[in-house]
Amino acid sequence: MKVLVTGANGFLGSRASGLLAENGHEVVRVSRPRGAERAGAKDAVRIDAGDPAARELIAGCDAVLHFAGIPDPARAREDPARAVRENAGTTLNLLEGCLEHGAGLVYPSTVRAALDPPPDPYAHSKRLGEEACRLHEAPTLVVRLTSVYGPGQVAWEGATGAIASFAARALAGEPIVVAGDPERSRDFIYVDDALAAIEALVAMGRWNETVLIASGRSTSLLRAAELVRDAAGSSSPIETPGGGLPAGENESYQAAPEAPLPLNLSLEEGIRRYVNWLQNHPAAEVRARA
Repeated sequence: MKVLVTGANGFLGSRASGLLAENGHEVVRVSRPRGAERAGAKDAVRIDAGDPAARELIAGCDAVLHFAGIPDPARAREDPARAVRENAGTTLNLLEGCLEHGAGLVYPSTVRAALDPPPDPYAHSKRLGEEACRLHEAPTLVVRLTSVYGPGQVAWEGATGAIASFAARALAGEPIVVAGDPERSRDFIYVDDALAAIEALVAMGRWNETVLIASGRSTSLLRAAELVRDAAGSSSPIETPGGGLPAGENESYQAAPEAPLPLNLSLEEGIRRYVNWLQNHPAAEVRARA
């Protein structure tokens, strides 16, 4: 299978590119012109996913995994118009390319986009991307992800995931701060499990569907912080100052437990592997402390 991966220098795009290549697929990596570089993606084609010229890269591909965009609520709140352009406008551009070249598009969305109304600009922008997929003639697969974490996710790249933040602080010996309601919950899923599920769905030809990728297990942020601290062997205190948070941030987000996808790792094991990855990548660890 030949796959084009956008956002190839980001957390999910980089990890997906590497795993797909390891599994014998031909991977075309695409990264924005002025994006950061990763060691495994030096051969990425530097072009904006919203550039009409990017559509020509789809020729000969079986699928496009569209990981480029605004990946976090904070940046979407700062510039909602840009979030819509990056998460929905670029999607429409690539859909046109998929239709022209006979490929299918995988659109990674968020469980937040399933809510009516979407709780924040990030969820709004992702929901608009989903609608572009639903209304377009090209084959599409919308995958709604819960809270993905794991190797490749560090704060110096702008990662805002809770586990990434907790790990950075634990390894630096700094207090782990859980603002807002510390008992609010998330469905955490290890990155390799999430990507394996996406690869399997594409291989099965599950086009024109919306699929939730989740563990089906709900974990409070306070418990996740404790697991990270234990895995790091850290003595960092866990602080719960309470207080208000931006819209959409103080709620619980978890998947229905009756329909999880098969996963290889428990949360405890996934966190242990992630922390071990950070500990064995000094450059990532140092930058995560910044």
